Amino acid sequence: MQHVSVMPAETLEALQLQSGFSALDCTLGLAGHARLISAAVGPSGHVYACDTDSESIVLAKANLVDAPSPVTILHTPFSHARQALDQSGMTAKVDALLADFGTSMMHFQTPERGFSLMHDGPLDMRLDRTSDTETAADLVNGLAEKELANLIYTTGERRSRAIARALVRARPIVTMHQFASVILAAVPRTGKLHPATLSALSLRIAVNNEYQEIDTLINELPSLVRPGGRVAFITFHSGEDLIAKTGTRRLAKEGKAKLINKHVLIPTPEEVRRNPASRSAKMRVLEML
Repeated sequence: MQHVSVMPAETLEALQLQSGFSALDCTLGLAGHARLISAAVGPSGHVYACDTDSESIVLAKANLVDAPSPVTILHTPFSHARQALDQSGMTAKVDALLADFGTSMMHFQTPERGFSLMHDGPLDMRLDRTSDTETAADLVNGLAEKELANLIYTTGERRSRAIARALVRARPIVTMHQFASVILAAVPRTGKLHPATLSALSLRIAVNNEYQEIDTLINELPSLVRPGGRVAFITFHSGEDLIAKTGTRRLAKEGKAKLINKHVLIPTPEEVRRNPASRSAKMRVLEML
């Protein structure tokens, strides 16, 4: 499975890792960042890594077979990281924490996961398919039209009412192809972006409680990272970044953390050329007090 970690050099610089450090990778994915962190902390260090997606964990374990440091994988959403660390025997605070929010390319490259508008598959979008949480299809087919329109509007889709009306009239909708086709027929294409893109993003965020997860993690940082320890957040769209921006500034105002970068860090032009998926990435860095 193809995967390229975003902003690898900037991540290592931000976290200020040293040999023997403990680090928490809140979003393991396919373990690209975890391998970098493992190499930086070395055999005397330890990497802890969270992921809610059991399928990603299987692939990540294969990518970490020869990791330079011990790696403990925690099958849990990162909002439960403190509890999961305690249960693993790591009751102390870690020296550094990374969270690379959102989904990985694996999710979009696997049609049966139901994330990509470019491939047909079930309208699912759950990061953890072993859970009994609602799928995107459950929301599309179960919400009242006004509720569905409000949900779609959360990512700035101004045509949310027309889209919700079309989706409700076309019920039941069970595949990505149906979902994309209904929206494409209901609203005009105004640029390169598929007209269903923001609607799909709204559903994905809702299905996985993504905004609540980020907010909870920020609130938990003082219990996770020691004073002097570094934290790096990588976001990929404005909704994520607004929560990261607001939450980290709140911690700084409360005297619990210090903002390291006044402005967000972004990938270099060279990285964007090599990895176009990195183009929207933004990094925020803070140091716990």
